[in-house]
Amino acid sequence: MSLRIFETDPDAKPKTRNTFADDIVGRFRSGILIGRRPQALSEWRVTTDDPDVADRMAELYGGTPEEWDTEKSDNVQVLTETKSVSVAIEGASALRTRMALYGQAGPIHICDGAFFIEGHPADDEIGEACGCPRELTKRKEQAKSGRGPKPDISLRFRLTDDPEIGLFLFSSGSWSLVNDLPELERALSAADGPVKADLKLTFVEYDTKAGRHVEYHRPEITIKGAA
Repeated sequence: MSLRIFETDPDAKPKTRNTFADDIVGRFRSGILIGRRPQALSEWRVTTDDPDVADRMAELYGGTPEEWDTEKSDNVQVLTETKSVSVAIEGASALRTRMALYGQAGPIHICDGAFFIEGHPADDEIGEACGCPRELTKRKEQAKSGRGPKPDISLRFRLTDDPEIGLFLFSSGSWSLVNDLPELERALSAADGPVKADLKLTFVEYDTKAGRHVEYHRPEITIKGAA
């Protein structure tokens, strides 16, 4: 005999998780907010709203699940101990690339670098020239000052270590990742099915012309072949 209490209140019945659902179960992040200041990380940070997913991330990649202060639903984070994860990308549609400028109420400028594109707040402007500078340096200057859009790159993927746990999302505004996009987009478009890739944080250091030493970790996506 089984309990039938949910027959009288079906909305209260616990939802069964479909591990192959298209819902995002977690996000891979390359940074963290300390106070009001963003700080880059050298190992991946994963956020989720599911304690079971957080426990699995800690089991696979190290770290300890903990709550973090956010108004969003993914209020559990794991500061992992890994710089690289193997992922399976289901196709070209799993990658979204655009330039976006956000205001308090949401996006106010969405383009592909030359024209306003689908999703732009003003429907009648889609397909029109976006007015962004031709020179990359000027694009970066406008983005840094909050007067122009910056890269808005999103990748949906499964972990090859545990594909059944669900889809994850990585989002980035990295200008250095933009340099990798043409090769990545060609590889995904040419593939007959899912492809395997490494999602990693790569250490970079160099000296500027002014003599300043710069060190940081940049996100990198490297295609490894068919999944």
